[in-house]
Amino acid sequence: MTPRQEEILSGIHDLAREQYVMILSDECEKVLKDIFQKYRPQRVLEIGCAIGYSSSVMALSSDCAIDTVEKDEERIARAEELWRRLGIDDRIKVYHGDSEEVLPDVIADKTYDFVFIDAAKSAYKRQLDLVLPHIQKDGIVLCDDVLYLGLVKGDGYPPHKHRTIVRNMREFLAYVESDERFELTLIEEGNGIAVIKVL
Repeated sequence: MTPRQEEILSGIHDLAREQYVMILSDECEKVLKDIFQKYRPQRVLEIGCAIGYSSSVMALSSDCAIDTVEKDEERIARAEELWRRLGIDDRIKVYHGDSEEVLPDVIADKTYDFVFIDAAKSAYKRQLDLVLPHIQKDGIVLCDDVLYLGLVKGDGYPPHKHRTIVRNMREFLAYVESDERFELTLIEEGNGIAVIKVL
């Protein structure tokens, strides 16, 4: 990463925090960079692009090609402008639409060695199941916010407005942990990060 790229990315990070735009947590960014340094993924799928911050981090951490999905057109426009400024737009292809509707077409006839899931929290299990046949052996799936405000850990009764997300996230983590196709590492820093190795 050049000093200019680092300056641009840092500015976008700070702006997103000021504007309460949801981008990956600082703790998840560190885990993401560590994974990219260790495994050097080449084919990446991202579910939940937002303004393009996490895909920029990934593209600047390796020479990977990225498919990313986002349903908000305004955020896509901001992401595309960021990628142009960073000089990485030729390696990132964004698909507009709801992930569960567009993913089958996006991933058809493709395989990925890294998947980043950071979209609708209640849909993590469905999204994982959808992309699993397209993840190569020993591929990594990274999921942010899996402990969701600290409400997922344990079996306490969450506030009504968070109940569905908490229940679905508990089911997702239990599913991954108990399924022999996966090796789960749960990192409790930040809002909870799941690193899933596909065996």
